[in-house]
Parts: sequence; C-alpha cells; structure tokens
Amino acid sequence: MPDHHVGSAVRAKPALIAVLSAALLLALLAAAAGVQADLVADPPRAFGIDLKPIPEADISGAEPLMQQALTRARAELDTLLETPEADRNALAAAYGRLGALLILVEVEAQADVCLYNAMALQPDEVRWPYYAGYLAMLAGNLENAVTYLERARSIAPDYAPLYVRLGKVRMDQSDLAEAKQALQRAAEEPSLAGPANYYLGQIAVLERRYNDAIPLLQAALAATPDATEVHYPLAQAYRALGDNERARHELALFELRAPVVADPLIDELTAATHRALPAFKEALYAVRGGNYDTAVQRFADGLDVDPDNAAARVSYARVLWLTGAQAQAEAELARALELAPQQPLALFLQGVIAQQRGDLAQAANRYRQVLALEPGHSGALFQLANLDFRAGRFDAAADGYAKVLAVDEDVVPARVLGQVAALRAGASAGEVLARLRALADAHPEDPQLRYALARMLAAADDPGLRDPAAARALAGALIADPTAGGPIPPHQRALALARAAGGDFDGAAALLKPMQEAAWMLPPAEADLLQTELTAYADGHLPAPWPEGDTLLAPPLFNAAQVMRDYPATKPY
Repeated sequence: MPDHHVGSAVRAKPALIAVLSAALLLALLAAAAGVQADLVADPPRAFGIDLKPIPEADISGAEPLMQQALTRARAELDTLLETPEADRNALAAAYGRLGALLILVEVEAQADVCLYNAMALQPDEVRWPYYAGYLAMLAGNLENAVTYLERARSIAPDYAPLYVRLGKVRMDQSDLAEAKQALQRAAEEPSLAGPANYYLGQIAVLERRYNDAIPLLQAALAATPDATEVHYPLAQAYRALGDNERARHELALFELRAPVVADPLIDELTAATHRALPAFKEALYAVRGGNYDTAVQRFADGLDVDPDNAAARVSYARVLWLTGAQAQAEAELARALELAPQQPLALFLQGVIAQQRGDLAQAANRYRQVLALEPGHSGALFQLANLDFRAGRFDAAADGYAKVLAVDEDVVPARVLGQVAALRAGASAGEVLARLRALADAHPEDPQLRYALARMLAAADDPGLRDPAAARALAGALIADPTAGGPIPPHQRALALARAAGGDFDGAAALLKPMQEAAWMLPPAEADLLQTELTAYADGHLPAPWPEGDTLLAPPLFNAAQVMRDYPATKPY
C-alpha cells in the first residue's frame, strides 16, 4: 500500500510540475506587468524628452486622505504616460500637480523632479520654475529658489509678484543690493506696495537708514493695514532715532501677520492643491506661507470633524495666538490638556504664555512638568536655563545649557551661554576658555562663539590666557563677515578690546569714537557698555571680557510669538 502511494505520486509529478510552471509563469507575467505599469518610476521618452524617473515615495506618515490624493495624482500621471497621443500640456500639468502634493508632505527630492519634468515639457511656461522657486523658498533652499525664480523671470519678466519673491529670497541671502532692485520693481505695482515696501523698509533698517525706513514701512501699512508685522521694524527705526515713545507705541501694535502678496499664479497653485487636501494639512500649508488667518479657519474646520484631536487643537491654539486671539488660544490649550493631560507641547506653551505675562514661577513650574514627561524636551530645558541665568542662578543655568546641548546641539545660544554661566558660577577661566575653543572649532559658522572667544582671548582675568593677536584676527573677521552681522557695535567693541589688549588704548578709543558720537542711536544697554569701555581705555586698563548687559553674552529676549510660530511640533495633528 505504501509503495502504491509512492508510485502514484511519482506518476502524477509531470502534470503537477506543468500546473505549477504555468502558475509561476502567470505570476511572473503579472509581476512584470505591474512593474512596467509604473511608468512614473520608469518613464518612456516623450515628445523627444528623456523624462526623469520618480520613484515611489514613503508616504506612510501622511494622512489617509493625503495618501489617497498622492496615489490618485500618480495614477493619473501614469495613465497619461502610457497614452501614445497624450497631450503635452496635460502631461506637464500632471507632473506639476504631483510635485505640489509631494512638497506638502515634504518629499522635496521627488517634488523637484516632478517640476523639472514639467519644465522640460513646457520650457516656455513660467508657472513651473516659478512654483519650484516658491516651494524652494518655503523650504528654505535659498540657492535653488534664486535659480528657479531667475529662470521664471527670463520667461515672464513682466510678472510683478515674482519680484517680491525674488527680493525676499535675496534679502534672506543678505544680498541687499539685488533685493532692493527686485523689490523696487515690485513696488511699482499698487497691489504689491504692501509687501514690497515692507521688505524695503526692513532692508533700510538693516542698513541703518532709519529715516528712509520709516516712510517705506508706513507706506506698507497704508497699503495693507492688517499687516501688523510691519510695526516691529517700524519700532526698531523709531528706537534707533531716539523716539522711544513712538517705538513703544509701534511695538504694542506688533503681531505676526505679514502683508499678503497678490499673486495669481500662487493662487492657482493653492486652489489646485487644496482641493486634494484635508483640513489639517491645508492649515499647515497656510502656516508655512504665513497665512495665519486661513490656518485658523482650516484648523477649526478640521476640529469640527475630529474634535478629540489634541495635537491639532494645540496647533490651532498656536495660530490663534499669532492672529491676536490670545484668550481663545489659552482656552484651546486647556481643552487640549483635558483631552490629553500628558501633552508636553501644550504644557510647554502654557509655560511660554505664563513667561510672557511675567509669571516666572508658573512658567518654571510648567517647564518642569514638561521635563517630567519628556526629559529631553529642548525647549523646556532652554527656557528654564534662561530663567536661571537671568535670576543669577548660574550653577543651575550652566547645568541646564549642558543638558540642552546634550539633546539638541543646534540650540545655538546655549553654546556660549553655558560657558558664560559656568564662568560666573566660579569655573576657572582656563577651563572655560578650553571648552570655548573646542566649541568654536566644532562650530566655525557660529559668530556668537567667535565673539565670546575674541573677548576672552583679549581680556581674560589671567594674563597668561590672553592672545591679543588672535583676538584681533577673530574680531576683524567678524566685522568683515556680513553673514555674522558685519560691523555691528559689539563686533567693533571686540576689535577695540583686542587693540587695547595689545597696549594700544588710544587706538581702541579712536575706533569707538564714531559710535560714541552716535550713541543716541544705540539701544541703552549697548550705549552703557560703550561708555564703560571707553572710560576703561581712558584710564589705561582693560574692561571685563564678558560684561553683564552684553546682549551677545546673555539669553535672547523672550518672545512668545516667536516660540509659538517656530517651535517644532513632532505631531502637529
């Protein structure tokens, strides 16, 4: 009996192999067809153009509705690519649509390729390089933004909104001459007077042309009265001109709301993409563009559908704060904590609000609650360290800044502030100088470290630690480097200190004399430091290397709006 079964199995084997072979062949053909069907990843030559492939992106972290929109856009593009009589303009539009959606989920490499293909298909169509430049600008890729925007300008030199975008990017690159040229062209259009004059006013402030800045910024407000962000540089200009009362008045009106750019091409882009966007994603897109009013509305729309989404409610609170609805923002944070009592970001932002009000004990309490839940929360660590520093608790501050850098070495001010706090807590100047040198070597791009190092090498309490020549080289490099701030008053004072350290007290005083004559233009703390150091040089001795009141050696001024706008959320909804 057993032999019979074995024999049957052997006799059946050829037929079984045939069936399995056929099944395997069908499976392989189906798999091959599936691979070939993804023409987006392996595009055919179309219209004489070698299109670049766009591999599948990992969109698993996107909202389900956004995943569906991306899948649909890719499928539409795939269909067009397999159609022999495909319309060239429709194919370009499909690439552009997929690229815009990919940007929204921050898959920038594939998005860039999409727009590249759209440009290749329609080389004389301005929208593709313009969109690529606009989206690169939002992502902070300034060099790419300039390249694309200049290409767009070569196609459509009369498209005025382009000059606002180009001027803003050039300004962010510190290329102020090119920025002014572009923005002055944009300002000729009445519909763009608000944003163009706003940026021109900012440039005038950066160049210390305060009398020029004021009419430009006033013109920006006249054209866009809701653009409350303009009041901040206006306050700076009045402060520099000595009109402190007007400066305080303008500062009280400041809220983060930039002038809106009237831009038909971007309106088309947002209309095309927003149809595919769920509310929360659209809200975040609006935030990236500085359109906080739209963000408020879309977060509200999303919360109507998903009211228990605590993370989205925190994001909603943030944009409410940025639009001036501060009481409502606080209420939304409280609601978020009712939904998720251990929501670190909500607690952190409650601490930020308390600190803005001046309730430092409550702020510190909230920050400690955050750290109990998330010990590596760099925001809470940094704000606590700043509170300790300003209260003179330098041991605690030094420890706090060290913890900040242990979890996030890109919290730039913590590098210098940790060493300043350590010195004031009693650490030896030699130890502090060694750590400062190591930090400056590790972060040569950090001007604050170079400034602190220059002053310490010039005037360390221990003469054996001083190196006036090195200090002079560091200070001179800072003055020559526009990306570091150039010849700002602190850098001038550092160079003067280095000269005095080499015995040239008269030269140090002569260097600062022009600043002394215009001291009324300086912030009060900077003017006081200038006078203190001039007095020391007149007496023939060195001032303190790291004096109290030096804004480059102290925590940054607290700004709740800036934290609300810029602090990253790992899960915004």
